[in-house]
Amino acid sequence: MNPHTNAVARRDRLRAKLAQDGVDAYLISGVANVTYLTGFKGEASHLVVSKNKDILVSDARFTEQIKNECPGLEAIIRPPTKKTLDMAAEAIRSIKALSIGFECQVLTVSDFESLKELLPECGWLATRERVETQRMVKEPIEIEAICEAIKMAQDAFTSLSKSLLSSETEKNVADELERLMRSMGAQCAAFPIIVAAGSNAALPHAIPSQHCIGNENLLLIDWGASSPSGYKSDLTRVLDTHSFSKTKGQTETKDKLRKIYSIVLEAQKAAFNTIKPGVKALEVDHAARQFIADAGFGDYFGHGLGHGIGLQIHEAPWFRPGSETVLEPGMVFTLEPGIYLPGWGGVRIEDNILVTSSGAQYLTGISRELDDNIIA
Repeated sequence: MNPHTNAVARRDRLRAKLAQDGVDAYLISGVANVTYLTGFKGEASHLVVSKNKDILVSDARFTEQIKNECPGLEAIIRPPTKKTLDMAAEAIRSIKALSIGFECQVLTVSDFESLKELLPECGWLATRERVETQRMVKEPIEIEAICEAIKMAQDAFTSLSKSLLSSETEKNVADELERLMRSMGAQCAAFPIIVAAGSNAALPHAIPSQHCIGNENLLLIDWGASSPSGYKSDLTRVLDTHSFSKTKGQTETKDKLRKIYSIVLEAQKAAFNTIKPGVKALEVDHAARQFIADAGFGDYFGHGLGHGIGLQIHEAPWFRPGSETVLEPGMVFTLEPGIYLPGWGGVRIEDNILVTSSGAQYLTGISRELDDNIIA
């Protein structure tokens, strides 16, 4: 499956924005944006998109890769004596473009100053999220690629959860989960896997340590796979590990876990039930945030409710207070409410969601019920 077979059509949609911005060409520098528009999965490259011509600028490491991944696309390969930015300037000069839209959130100030020196005849327009806006709404083939990454992640997690031992450390668990995902076809983990036992789970982005999971009553795992096509998945589950723990107060801690878990799960459901085309992202965030606040834990949910996934693990749309993005069919994103209590731990439940023509669909299938995630 190649989710980039529509690369030419994607460039044509971007090309249609040239007149709107009043520029002759766009200089695309974001790695994921270049991949989306060309199918090229390398790095350190630029793409020039103009009214009549598109040129990919890269270096000799990727000569054969470009031929394979971008058939029919003109490419300029820089010699060892030149910088890629120098060749991008040559590409712009070759199409006689005098006004250029550049990705101001990607291009560094240093590189922008260099381009102005290389092309003193050109005018420059700082543009934002021209490609990212296109990427927010996934094509069917992209949704398939995300589902492929979800399956790899879920299959690995299912295998892992059947063999967890109380003697394992957070780091052991993270390493084994990545190994399992790779064995199931993933290119790599979509991001550094989070495995946090007990009070460590109060850190939303905890780094796996040598802490033994058998000493705690809960285990939070946040993981995802990057498929060979480059599309990502992102999930979080909390496991009940009371059977491992030898600590006192088992009944009390188990009851607290169930209470917190139930609130987080119901908050996610409230957000999910809000999703449909035409709804703003901030409304979805508010549904979960208000539920948690009404339960008395508003101060312990400090991050956004979710984010888009695709070629990047964090991309638009963003679900947080103030996000005015209007939902459309084909958007794929996470819903990940959480409650984090210092000294005790944290609960986050994260799933991948697709906006449909009439509402929403869970793309992730691992049970969200705590009773189904008990380690015996």
